[in-house]
Amino acid sequence: MKLDQDTYSRCLATAKGYYRDIRRRKEIEKEIIQASKKTPDGLPKGSMKGDETARKAERIIAKQSEVERRITAVERAWRDCGNRQEQEFIKKNLFEGVQMRQINILLPDTGAAMSERTMKRYRKRFLCRLADYLFEI
Repeated sequence: MKLDQDTYSRCLATAKGYYRDIRRRKEIEKEIIQASKKTPDGLPKGSMKGDETARKAERIIAKQSEVERRITAVERAWRDCGNRQEQEFIKKNLFEGVQMRQINILLPDTGAAMSERTMKRYRKRFLCRLADYLFEI
C-alpha cells in the first residue's frame, strides 16, 4: 500500500512527535489539576463571565482526547510490529530521530546489520499501520 503525500506527512509528524505528545499529556493533566485548585470564596467576581470554567474544561478535554488518540494509535502500531528488531528500529528512527545510516541493529537469523532497504520496509509498514489506526486511510 502506498500512502499519499499528505497522509504520509501527517503520520510521520505524529510518529516523530510521540515523545512530545507524552509530555503534552502530562502537561494537560497538570493543567486540569491546577484549574480545579481554585475554590470559590463565596464573593461575586465582576470580571468573570457566566460559564468560563466549563468552557475551559471543554477545551482541555478536547486537547486531551486528541493527544490520547495520537498516543494510542502510535503505541498500537508499535506493538503490532513484527519483531523486536523492527520495534527497536522504529523507536530509534522515528521516536528518537536517529538517521537510518546511524542505526546498527543486528538481525537474529543472519547476525548481519539491518540493511537500509529493510529499514525502509519496516518504516513504511509502521506508517501504514499508523495511518490505519489514525483513520487516515
